[in-house]
Amino acid sequence: MDHIPHRDNYPYRRQDPNCSRCCLDVLHAPPPAANEFATASGLEGLVGEYGSLVEQHLLRLTVGSWIAVGRMYPSTPDLVEWMARLEEPARVARALPVPAAIAVGVAAGLIELNQDLEDSQAGEVMKWLAPHTDRALADLWRDLTLLSVERYPVEAMGLRARVEKSANRRPTLWSKSLPWLFALARHLDGLDVSLTLALAEQRRSVRTAVKASTRSAVREVRRRAEGIQAMADGSGPIEQKLFDALGGSMDARRHVFPRPLGAPSSTWLASTGLEDLTRGAVAGAVKDFMNFVSRSGAQDEEALTARLLEKLGQRFAAGSKSEQWMDPDSPEVALASRQETKNAEKATGADIGIVLEVTVPGRLTTRIGDLVQVKKANALIPSASPSDSWKINRLQLDTLLEISSTATYWLIPRSGDVYVVPAKFLAAIGAANSGRDSLFTVGHSDVRHAAVSLEHYLTDLTAGMWLGGTSAATLAAAAGENLANRPEFFLNIKVTLPRFLDDVRNGPQWIGG
Repeated sequence: MDHIPHRDNYPYRRQDPNCSRCCLDVLHAPPPAANEFATASGLEGLVGEYGSLVEQHLLRLTVGSWIAVGRMYPSTPDLVEWMARLEEPARVARALPVPAAIAVGVAAGLIELNQDLEDSQAGEVMKWLAPHTDRALADLWRDLTLLSVERYPVEAMGLRARVEKSANRRPTLWSKSLPWLFALARHLDGLDVSLTLALAEQRRSVRTAVKASTRSAVREVRRRAEGIQAMADGSGPIEQKLFDALGGSMDARRHVFPRPLGAPSSTWLASTGLEDLTRGAVAGAVKDFMNFVSRSGAQDEEALTARLLEKLGQRFAAGSKSEQWMDPDSPEVALASRQETKNAEKATGADIGIVLEVTVPGRLTTRIGDLVQVKKANALIPSASPSDSWKINRLQLDTLLEISSTATYWLIPRSGDVYVVPAKFLAAIGAANSGRDSLFTVGHSDVRHAAVSLEHYLTDLTAGMWLGGTSAATLAAAAGENLANRPEFFLNIKVTLPRFLDDVRNGPQWIGG
């Protein structure tokens, strides 16, 4: 192979300008920024002898560069920018048929999103590269491109149907696309999982492509493929696997998940101010926690629990201070947490003991306790299957319910959100499982209709009086008063409402009252 000279400004140039393999540095280096990669015309000369390495490099670029959603003028991915600068598009299309067709499909999608792009890189790709590529594969990727940025559910449903129809008609298009689909997985709302599992059940070519992708040199592609391979190899019917995958994808796009059948009442204290403060603080804390999980979700459950409680405390402190500054008569909420040495969780089954104290001076006071077990999904455990499923300890669950019938599990999925599920609902699922194994597993589809968000749960706890207990045993366990039987974490919530009676008098009257 002839030496291909570098441009002086290319960032991966070797110190020795006479080295005959200098261009290969580009293929093994981290992907550069878009404008830097666009100048790497020397890569075009490598496609004949090193086509697979060039394709790996383009895959890495695709992982880090996609269309920016929300812009008036969509941004052009690096793959399309590079293909737009080819000097010999026909030769590259012959050497890299799949990346070339994908680039054409993405370019067609960009043009459909905004006609102003016809004269830019997308237009160049359509003009010079499209005649040399597989039209059906390009059409599939046009629809995938549009689907990846579509945020209206009805329109997305139509695009999804077009993609599924194309893949079912010609499964080889899907199998050829798998590494690229896995590279873009976070933009496809689980379609790569559900459709791949369905096709792999019937088509050897798709199963072979999944297995090949588990050996990809591109980390994101390899990990996604390994997860799908684990799901396909797992026990249980394919229908259940698909339902879990589809349910998770659909719920991730819902504006409110889980969506209760009716609005929570949360009204026994007749204070919309308290409800607003609680919902806002918890929603903000969960958002902060999701960001933490995206970076550090592999940490153990104790570390995740500590961070979640820390975020709740910070958000409640900020919210209460803001409310008091605007209205001195607004509800006062003080939330504090502490962690103690883990010594008796196996006895109580609890990770968190919650004690709620509510005071309306001269009118009412109450103290309510409850228990919580925290579980993170297998997807956040490096050695486990990459699915939103949770292992439940049967003995731990039974012991938890002996102390509090309203005890809950806080389930953390891969997204870092927090799903709150009644412990007795999980006990019902466990009772239906054959055998009496010490552990059983629940998946997303098992809990999706019973779960509520942490925002709903804590609002109902503080203002609804639907949860928790006032028995001596429940309060003692929640407060850690039994030294031989203590949770690891304690969450104390103190609520004071100085204007409770005014709110009641000014609110709606009881019918017939």
